[in-house]
Order: sequence, then C-alpha cells, then structure tokens
Amino acid sequence: MKEGGNMELTLYYQPGSRAQRVRWALEELGLEYRLQHIDLHKGEGKSPDYLAIHPLGQLPALRVNDEVMIESGAIVQWLAEAYPDRGLAPAHDSPQRREFLQWMYFSVTSLEWPAWEIVLHQKILPENLAVKEIIPFAKKKLESIFKTLEQSLGGRDYILDYGFSAADIMLGYILMWFKAELDTYPALLSYVERLQQRPAYIKSKA
Repeated sequence: MKEGGNMELTLYYQPGSRAQRVRWALEELGLEYRLQHIDLHKGEGKSPDYLAIHPLGQLPALRVNDEVMIESGAIVQWLAEAYPDRGLAPAHDSPQRREFLQWMYFSVTSLEWPAWEIVLHQKILPENLAVKEIIPFAKKKLESIFKTLEQSLGGRDYILDYGFSAADIMLGYILMWFKAELDTYPALLSYVERLQQRPAYIKSKA
C-alpha cells in the first residue's frame, strides 16, 4: 500500500509479548490503531475466533483493513516501509539498507534465540518441563552477542549511523529483558536507556 493510504489498523496485543514491538512502531509512526487485547495466559489465543486470525494462536497479529499479517519482524518492517517519509527505515537505495536488514534479522535469529531459551526455561516453563542445563549454554551465547552489539554501537546513539530506525525497535525489545545484566556493557546499557526514554516507547507501554 502506498504511503499515506487510509488504513484501518487493529493490533492483537498483550503487554510484554512480541506485539510490543509492533505497538512501539505504530507509536513512532504516529498512526491511529485499535488494540484488541488477547490474554494468552487465560487461553484466549486458542479460541476458535482468534485461531481464525492467527493459526498458531500467538501474538502479534495486525489486521490491516480486511487482511491479517503475523510475525513481529515482518510487521515492523512493513510498517516502516509503508511510511517512508517517517524515517523508520533507510531507503532501498541507501548505502545503509544492507546494515538495516542485517540488524532486523539479527534480532529475531541470533539475539532472540538464546534470550528466549533463557526466559523460557528459567521463568516460564513449569519445573517438570524446564531444562535447566540449557540455560548456561544460552547465557554464554548471549554474552557473545552482547559483546558484538557493544562493539557495533561504538559511539553511536543507535545501531545505524542513519539514526533511530525499526532495527532499534527490534533489538531493543529483547535487550530490555536483560537490562539488569548490562552493567559490564556501558554502550549497550546506555543504548537501552536511550530507547526507553523515547516518547513513542513510553506511550506504547501505557
């Protein structure tokens, strides 16, 4: 859809879920949208009505007029590109386009995998299902990723010289899970704190 086209947006959402990325992007873009709360803890994701929207019963889902899109990374990238004048993504012919895509996908592969394994087996699964042996391995992997991000940030405020972008939304959402563990990564800690001070982020948490 061309930038500026009229879109009716409904975000299926639960605080703390990956839908937070999408809500943050919507706020950064200044778009009007409707929130439809889905309580996964109460099993609402498995209701027939919601399964007709998201076949896996997960979050997020974004209804755009009469069509539904799933996967937080894809939604955030699509939103950024649907409104190119809002500056959430470098133009397709920008030299920073490759780096932008690199960090967008890094966030949902290299970063999110060990982060999710730690949260899943440390906090979410019941004791009889959690595999505690996974946690030290995932933490070691996560530390190497923190080092990579620390070096990549250098003296920049955001992950790209371009400035704040959708890649910061994707990375920041996961990094905020581990803010208390970033004391030995000063650039990364400062980065997370900078993201948390953005007005759109604050609105997205309301």
